[in-house]
Amino acid sequence: MSCGTPPAPPASGNCATDPVRLTTVECAICWPGDFETTIDKPSLNRYFKKYKADGTEYSSMGPKFAAKILAPVKTGSAITVEVRFKAVAATGVTAADVTAAKTKMENGVSTNWNGRYTLDADDPLCGKKSFRVDFKVTWVDSGGDYTLTIHDTYAREGVTGSVVDVSKATSDWIYAHEFGHCVGLPDEYSYVSGSTETVKYIKPDGTLDVAVTAPFDGKSPTAPDATIMAAVDNTTRLRRHGWNVAIEVQELLTFRLGRVIKCTVK
Repeated sequence: MSCGTPPAPPASGNCATDPVRLTTVECAICWPGDFETTIDKPSLNRYFKKYKADGTEYSSMGPKFAAKILAPVKTGSAITVEVRFKAVAATGVTAADVTAAKTKMENGVSTNWNGRYTLDADDPLCGKKSFRVDFKVTWVDSGGDYTLTIHDTYAREGVTGSVVDVSKATSDWIYAHEFGHCVGLPDEYSYVSGSTETVKYIKPDGTLDVAVTAPFDGKSPTAPDATIMAAVDNTTRLRRHGWNVAIEVQELLTFRLGRVIKCTVK
């Protein structure tokens, strides 16, 4: 329901101004403001579940989702997920190396994540409204969501808690994959040699999606079911990789508007 030009009131009679009053009330409750929230939440059992080869469910594991989410549902056209990083140079890393690392992180996120999803927010009173989803990397000197530690060499990049470890040679794609972990996405592969595990993503309505196979050390980049979270240099992103944002925006809008808002992505 949109807030357009109010209808002309009846010329006379009881409640002659009611149509104008009703439209004003509708405008006041439909997408009344711009909202934001800062989150730092474990992702297991909130955005996905992961199972060992024997079907046993993992009870604890990374990653987490730490970011600021801006939802300008009144005045804007995009939901922004802003992740703040503090860059730290390890031994042997120069200022130029740090600048290069920042550029690769920004390029990896811009190319692989930014503007790839549309979020639909469905309000039972006001109907549906759609927003582009943007991901933003912000560099800070303190108070960041994550510390990006840049090493001279590093055997295997990864996210541990609030620390992202990379090397000077880390590629744009690896930055994009690790950024996926920073916003709560799991590896779609197993770390147990010879073991194929499974991942089930949680939809915004709370139901589980179909199982995703997670073989040891990932899939071939050319496998038909390979994704950016499953195979080196694969850039496929699916709806399930955006449900984490939908879950958080849905919770934010439901809380701020005081009624159940349903969100999804496409």
